[in-house]
Amino acid sequence: MIDRVKISSHLHREEDELLAGYIFDKIEMVIKKKSQETTNFMNPHECEIASGLIRQVSEVNYKIDGGYEGAERSRIIIFPEYLFPDHVKTPISLLKVSGNFKFQGVTHRDYLGALMGLGVKREMIGDIVIMDDFAQIFLADEIKDFVLLNLKNVHEVSVEVKELAIDDFIFPLQRFKEIMTTVASMRLDAIASAGFSDSRNRISREIKNQKVKLNHRLESDPSVNVEIGDLISIQGRGRVKVAEKIGVSQRGRIKLLLQRYL
Repeated sequence: MIDRVKISSHLHREEDELLAGYIFDKIEMVIKKKSQETTNFMNPHECEIASGLIRQVSEVNYKIDGGYEGAERSRIIIFPEYLFPDHVKTPISLLKVSGNFKFQGVTHRDYLGALMGLGVKREMIGDIVIMDDFAQIFLADEIKDFVLLNLKNVHEVSVEVKELAIDDFIFPLQRFKEIMTTVASMRLDAIASAGFSDSRNRISREIKNQKVKLNHRLESDPSVNVEIGDLISIQGRGRVKVAEKIGVSQRGRIKLLLQRYL
């Protein structure tokens, strides 16, 4: 048996401890059965925690895969350390969902809602990549056939669903608005205020009300420090990436390039 307490002693948040228990169960199953185990889809923060735990167990190895390079939601495949990662299959399927959306615009929430309306759990769904007249949806192999058979409509629009080979995935053009700004410090509330064009007081309230995530993790401290490359998201408002530090103004303010995703 692995020493769960020792390996996870650095984790203090309840949700992180629950995740650790889930990962430990998977690891012990791999060691016992000498076969691979796969997690649900997880966000980057969860993947970081999980991979850090797995690396401390010498009997197993792992790989992270979301179906394509740069995927936000991924599954972790855990397997015996003597196997080569390239020989381990990733149980992820890719579906193309097409419909006449010319007069009925649909969003990520609409596609997600249609799937969850069928009873599909969120953790079985990976990235949903929306194109002009169709969406590409990554999901767990375990539910592929169910979705192919049962998904008929998205936001009252009839849809056609078919499976694609993972290699047939079409990479989208990432659309964002560039924002040049200056801030007095790298505090979360200051940068989010600039990125979302709102007052610092209002942003601070949203942070304290746990509506703001920093790198996919809920953050309740407006004064926490933000780094270059970090991602800030606010419920119902979208996401802003801290792309680059340009320099420092004559008045000592920090010049930043932000990217607000459209």
